[in-house]
Amino acid sequence: MMLFHLIKKDVLIVKKYVLILLAAAVLIPPFMLWRAPEYAGVLGFMFSAVFCVFMLLQYVSLKEYQFPKAASLLCALPFSREMMVLSKYIFCIAAYAVCCVIYAVETFIIPGLGIADAMLFFIMFLMVSVFIGIYLPVQYKLGYEKTKFAFMVVIMAFPFILPYLLKMDGINLQFFSTVSAPLFYGGVLFVSCVILTVSVILSMKFYKETDLA
Repeated sequence: MMLFHLIKKDVLIVKKYVLILLAAAVLIPPFMLWRAPEYAGVLGFMFSAVFCVFMLLQYVSLKEYQFPKAASLLCALPFSREMMVLSKYIFCIAAYAVCCVIYAVETFIIPGLGIADAMLFFIMFLMVSVFIGIYLPVQYKLGYEKTKFAFMVVIMAFPFILPYLLKMDGINLQFFSTVSAPLFYGGVLFVSCVILTVSVILSMKFYKETDLA
């Protein structure tokens, strides 16, 4: 129940930006279909998911950085630092789940986007797990002030990386189709859970050492 309140707190923090990011999640896949129809399904969903999860995470971190006393007040209440860390991960995963739902709905409305393939969602979940699995511990260790530049680099590099990704012939899921479905899904979930578990443990360790005074 306490985790729910912490997640709700993050949702309230980003409520002003939710409509903007929902619009981004809706518009990026059709834009990719227009610009590069052969890669629309994979790259469109990939960019919308990474962009939205990263932006939401950045907005929450920014507000927490601007109001440092809020964390101290939460710790004074029955909210442990471990729960505060865990809620951030659940918040990111929930944001990714929303992106999946949006993309799945779009594939029914816009046939050119292809099919909302479970394999794509699982592979992207692994990628999101790697992303937040690296970013959050680094942020808890170094602080928002130092890690915020990673956000600027990603945004600035986006237009330059996109053309190279579009030229890559290997962006497809054909290789994974040769693996049996139970083995593939189980393996991806296992690896993702291991990455997230290690990341959560590291983040909790670093956040415990953070001076909130």
